[in-house]
Amino acid sequence: MNWNNASFVRKVIYLVGIAVLLLPIAALSQPATAGRGQDRSSGGKLAQLRAQYRLAQAELGAIDPASETMKLATVGLRGVAVTYLWYKAIDYQKRKDFTGLELTVKQIIRLQPNFLKVWDFQAHNLTYNSSVEFDSYRDRYAWVKKGIDFLILGTHYNRDEPGMLYQLGWYVGHKMGRADESKEFRRLFKDDEDMHDKFRLQGVEVDEGFGYDSKPDNWLVGKLWFDKAERAAEYKSIRSKSPLVFYNGGPMAAINAAAAMEKDDGIFGQRAKYAWSVGNAGWVKFGNRQLPTYLGIAIQLNNLEALQASHAATEVRLDALAPGVREKIRSEKIAALPKRELELWVKPVKDRTAEEQHVAVNFLGSKVKATNEEVAARVPREKLAQAREIADQLQRLTQEMDMTSRYRGTVNFDYWRARCSAEQTQEALDAREQIHKAEELREANRSLNDSRENYEKAWENWAIVFKKHPQLFDSIEAQELVDAIDHYADVLGRIEVKFPADFKLKELLEMTEQGQRLKKRLDTLQAIAPAVTPAQPGEKKPESTENPAEKTKAEEKPAAAAKDAAPTKDEK
Repeated sequence: MNWNNASFVRKVIYLVGIAVLLLPIAALSQPATAGRGQDRSSGGKLAQLRAQYRLAQAELGAIDPASETMKLATVGLRGVAVTYLWYKAIDYQKRKDFTGLELTVKQIIRLQPNFLKVWDFQAHNLTYNSSVEFDSYRDRYAWVKKGIDFLILGTHYNRDEPGMLYQLGWYVGHKMGRADESKEFRRLFKDDEDMHDKFRLQGVEVDEGFGYDSKPDNWLVGKLWFDKAERAAEYKSIRSKSPLVFYNGGPMAAINAAAAMEKDDGIFGQRAKYAWSVGNAGWVKFGNRQLPTYLGIAIQLNNLEALQASHAATEVRLDALAPGVREKIRSEKIAALPKRELELWVKPVKDRTAEEQHVAVNFLGSKVKATNEEVAARVPREKLAQAREIADQLQRLTQEMDMTSRYRGTVNFDYWRARCSAEQTQEALDAREQIHKAEELREANRSLNDSRENYEKAWENWAIVFKKHPQLFDSIEAQELVDAIDHYADVLGRIEVKFPADFKLKELLEMTEQGQRLKKRLDTLQAIAPAVTPAQPGEKKPESTENPAEKTKAEEKPAAAAKDAAPTKDEK
C-alpha cells in the first residue's frame, strides 16, 4: 500500500467514525417535546438530566444574547437604566399606551431577568391593571393571557421558582374564575388550545385538569400549577410567601372548582358531590401538612382538637398534685379585685350591659384566672419537680394551640372544613339545584308557582344544612343566599302572596345587614299584602256546594268582596 492509499483509508475511517458518533450524540442531545399522550417526549439524556437537576439557563448555555448585550451596553449603569424604564412603564400605563407598556416591560426583563419582583409586579400590571381598561371581555382575556405568558417566560429565566409557579396557578384560577366576566373567561379558557399547548410545554398536563365536560377547567388547571409549585418547593425556598398561604392554593382551587360547577355551570347531583369530595380530600391533606411558623415550631391545622384534649388532660394531672389549689388561687384573686371591678364581677350576667359583659369576660376573666405556673408553685415540695415539668409541658401545648388557632383563623379553616362536609349532603345538593331552577323560572317570568315551590323546598333543605353546620351562617355564600330570598319575595309579590311569617331562614336574615334591610321591607309589605294563597300546581279547585240561587247572588257581588269571602265547608 503506497502513501496516498493509506491517507485515503484513514480519511474514510475518520468519516465513518464521525458518522457513527453522530447517532449517540443526537440521541443524547435530543430536546424534550410537549404534546398529548404518546406525542410527548422527555428528550435525550442531557434533557433528562437538565430536568432532574433543575439546571438554570446559564448552566447549559441557554443565555439570552439580547439580554447580555443590553447589560454590557449600559456600561455599569444598569441600575439607572432599569429605574428609568420602570418610570416609563408606569407612565405608559397612566397614558393607556399599552403597546409602549408591553415593549418597555420586555426591556426591563432583559436587564433584570433574575430579579423576581420584576416578574411579579409587571405580570400583575398586565393581568389586572391593563386588562380592565378594555370594554370587550375578549380584549380583557387577551391581556390576562399576556400576563400569564409573561410569567411563563419568567420561569425560563428562573427555573422552578415556587413563587412564580404559584402566581401562575393564581392567575389561571382566580383571575379567570373571580373576575366580573368569569363565565366568559372560563368558557374562553376551555377552548383556548394555544394556551393549553403552552402549558404542556411547561410540564403541566392540561388533560389532568378536565372538568365535567371533558374540557380543561381553569380552577383545576390552576391547581396543577399550584401542585407544580409545591413540588418545586421541595428543592427551593418559597422566599417571601407564607407557607400557610402557599400550601393553601391547591386545596382552595379544588374547592373553587366544585363551587363554580354548581354556581356558574349549573351542574348538580352526583358530579357536584364528587367534586366536593375531591375538595374535601385536598383540605384534609392541607390540614395534616406540617407547617413551619415564625416561632420555630411546626403545626398541623387538623391537630387543634387533639391539642385541646391533651391540654385538658395534662391540667388534670397537675391539679391532682395539688387538690383545690387552683380554685383557692382564683378565690384569692377575686377577693383582691378593686371595689368597682369586684362589683362588676359578682353582678349577674343578665344585668350586665354589653360593654360590662365584654370587660368581665375579656379582662376580669383573665385577671382572676389561676395560671398553671402558680398552681405548680404551690405543689408540695416532694412533688415540685414533677409539677414544674407538667407546667412546662402545658406551656408548650398552649403555645402550639395558640399558633394553630391563629393559623386556622387566617385561612378560615373551620368554615371550609364545614362547608366541604355540608356540600356533600343530599340536602345541600338538592337545595342548590332547587334554587337554580327557581331562579331560571323567575328570570324567564314563567311558571312562577313552580319557581315559588322550588324556592320553598330549598329553604327547607338549607334550614337542615345550617342547623347541622352553623359555621356556614357567617360567609359570603350565606350573604348571596339573601339575594335569592329577595328574589323569592319578588316572586311572591308577583303572584300576590304574603311572605311567610314562619320563614325557615329567618335567622339568616337577622345575621346580615342586607338581610335585616330585606326583613324590614318584607314586614312592611306583609301588612298590606292579600292573605289568599293561590292554588299549588296540580291542585284541583274545590267544587262549590252552594245552590243556584245563592251562586247567582254571589256572582253579583263585586270581585273584591268575593276575594275576601270566607271559604265554604268543602273549600276548607
